[in-house]
Amino acid sequence: MESETSNFNVVRASSGDPRSTYAGDLVGHIQYRSAKPINSYQHWSIASIDTVVDIIETKIRQEDDLGRFLQNVRDKLHEAELYEPLNNMFRTIEGAVAKETQYKRSQFRQLVEMSDHVPDAEDMSFPASKPDFALAEVPPTLEPLTPVVDVRTVKWRQICGFIEVKPKFEEGPNPKSKAVRTIVSQGANYARLILAARPFQLYVLCVFIYGPKFSLGWYDRRGVLISNDYDINGNLDILIRVILQLTTHMTSSQLGHDKTACLLEGHSYYQGHYPSFLVSMGGYGNTAPQWKTDGAPIWSSLSLLGRGTATWRAVSLKDGQKVVLKTLWRSRTRQSETEIYRHIKPGSRGVSKLCVGDDVRFIVSKETNVPVTVGWLRSSTLNDDSGVRDDPVLHRLAMSTVGRPLWEAQTSEDLPIAVLIAMFLGHEILVNQGILHRDMSPGNLYVGEPDCPEGWEGFVADLEFASVTQPITTAEPIERLPEKGQLNKRYDFQEYTVESSSKPPGAEITGTALFMASELLEKMLSSRANEKSNNEVHSAEIKRGVHHDLESFILVLFYAAIRRGLESKVWRQHPELHRINHLYRQMFGGHTIEEITSGRSALVHPIPQYLFLALDPPMRQLLYGCRILLQRQYSTAFNDPFETEVDEELQASSERKPEQIITYENLYSVYRVATRNLSATK
Repeated sequence: MESETSNFNVVRASSGDPRSTYAGDLVGHIQYRSAKPINSYQHWSIASIDTVVDIIETKIRQEDDLGRFLQNVRDKLHEAELYEPLNNMFRTIEGAVAKETQYKRSQFRQLVEMSDHVPDAEDMSFPASKPDFALAEVPPTLEPLTPVVDVRTVKWRQICGFIEVKPKFEEGPNPKSKAVRTIVSQGANYARLILAARPFQLYVLCVFIYGPKFSLGWYDRRGVLISNDYDINGNLDILIRVILQLTTHMTSSQLGHDKTACLLEGHSYYQGHYPSFLVSMGGYGNTAPQWKTDGAPIWSSLSLLGRGTATWRAVSLKDGQKVVLKTLWRSRTRQSETEIYRHIKPGSRGVSKLCVGDDVRFIVSKETNVPVTVGWLRSSTLNDDSGVRDDPVLHRLAMSTVGRPLWEAQTSEDLPIAVLIAMFLGHEILVNQGILHRDMSPGNLYVGEPDCPEGWEGFVADLEFASVTQPITTAEPIERLPEKGQLNKRYDFQEYTVESSSKPPGAEITGTALFMASELLEKMLSSRANEKSNNEVHSAEIKRGVHHDLESFILVLFYAAIRRGLESKVWRQHPELHRINHLYRQMFGGHTIEEITSGRSALVHPIPQYLFLALDPPMRQLLYGCRILLQRQYSTAFNDPFETEVDEELQASSERKPEQIITYENLYSVYRVATRNLSATK
């Protein structure tokens, strides 16, 4: 069951979607009544598993939990009345009647009935959602059955799968029409939260129970696979095999965890602090570069169908160099982010520097490794060779430029300086090299470390969505990415040459919706409306410009400043705290394009004086000036034809203020005002 209450703070996460939005996004990305999901559970290392399952089934049928569950379904009792008998059956299966079967478990997980408790998201600020049963990793025990977990202690990061329950067969996931059922969109919500809390998770397995039936689910970055309907009574042996696999037998990689990211010895997902991982590119054997992550992700995407970007602080095991480690699912139709970095001239200030980057590869034999794609995971795990549209590839980069998010700047002096460097010496330098970023969002702008080199006090990162009009700058010698079956190699960034690129930079409208320029959001809305009416949309109508990136950057400044203020002790006693928090949710809590565009208006009209009065003088001047720039750009982008006609009739058009898009010079001017205030306060 999912709570209707949501926390829309997006601290370390990109834009999230409620169930209604996910239902729309999932259309065309679901395989119904598939024979494939059951294949996830077919691999056993126990020769006598059939006997074990038979004994467990006999035990369950001798007790009254199965009968009570089925009777409660027939009596159409509330969903909550189904939890206890199901939980008892799950515990019986997990224990495997071990005294009689001599079954030895190799994995330690428990299906935890969540009741009214929402899993602890720690500082990731998830919506208040929860599955009915969470498949939680738990400490190992010598006993056949793990001790009952205190539901109040369950963290999202220790959940690797789930079971969702509905009382009626009609509420099941397999519809008669094309409509996406609520249980499927709920599952998508849980899957995205699991993937965000555990960014090294590549897919999520689940079980749907609806009335007397159940089915198996698989969620990944390209959609959902749902099995046929099974009868709980008639196919009890299948349910037993599935639950036994999930709780006691399947390895973490079989459950979807990345093989190239292993928990450090002594670390676990259920420990008090976020665990560390030993991470590689894979496919190298003993020569692969390796990194050790430090703490929770800096940024973790909340999307399901998308790139699933996550960034980490990490250290190279080879030389101890600090890096930012980034993992994402890249589109095959676009240049990889590693390739885009090859366009950048060496020494470009204010831009993150690449150490190494490539597609992640899994070793499949002594001399063979393959790039990890959604299609390959489905093929190797589910025996599903039907193919995946725009099959994405798991990509990983290590960046030598290390920093922290803008909202972690300790003082107002830190933040404007970081802004100046990141924007003017980063973004502008990229533009001068023919590169437009196109995804200015909180996860892509950083404050440099205290001991950083001059010119990197702040910097721009994450260039996968960038458009490139210049030739590629590459390393010498140029080593091509290997084909399937070849051993993998890396680029050595030392000497530079130039080659042309034939791959397109990608679609014009890209980026994180919460921080995308309003004009682009309106174009997206118009495009959807035209698609519904079968009108053609031309790419010229959605051309990106520098001013769109600058608008996004300003929105990130507001996000960082308010985010920092809400977390500070100073604002906790502020009389307008409630209004500021409401404004924050309005501006950065939208789940749909309509909500996002509507939320932007709260910044422009009426002017939120309570916010500016809560800021210190330098930040107040900086953001107030930025608000003026936003207002001017909005008036330029959205001319009101009715107002124009009236103005002309009244001959008032000459008195109107000149329309203006945001420029670098505008931001220089606003910055100068802010720095004067900073000097005055010292």
